[in-house]
Amino acid sequence: MDLGRVRKRCEEQIERLAIGSPLDVAALCERLAEQRGRPLHLLALTSRTSNPSGLWVAAKKADYIFYDESVGEAHRAHIVLHEVGHMVFAHAGVAELDDLTARLLAPNLDPKVVRQLLCRDSYDNEHEQEAELFATLVLMRAGFEVVGSVTPEVPDPELARLREVLSA
Repeated sequence: MDLGRVRKRCEEQIERLAIGSPLDVAALCERLAEQRGRPLHLLALTSRTSNPSGLWVAAKKADYIFYDESVGEAHRAHIVLHEVGHMVFAHAGVAELDDLTARLLAPNLDPKVVRQLLCRDSYDNEHEQEAELFATLVLMRAGFEVVGSVTPEVPDPELARLREVLSA
């Protein structure tokens, strides 16, 4: 991985999103939703160590960022920014599960969503490193000054089961 190239891509996205100091993560998410032309919902998870601390789900009509509600405000902002990184770079999970297997695992979810959820789980691949660098550079650009708070929304009933599974 060419870290210089990845950093340049991150900085280009940060400029495009007009990120400055102080940083309001909720306002950033609202701007991103407007640019993407679809709602972006922030949803808290009760996470365990075996679960991801954050997760982006691109559903048919909206984007959802799940984050671990048990962490502090600064860590929560970093988790959301990491998932925003996946969004701005249009990252997706590796499609190694076939549709039938994905439907068996989560019958009420689109197989593409199941693949996205299950195939992005470590910092070993370039997408994870790019999203992590994006989040870190955003916080650096803001001088680590974050205002407001990441406030969870009431979960969409269609994603209530997913929230239950991830929080279990």
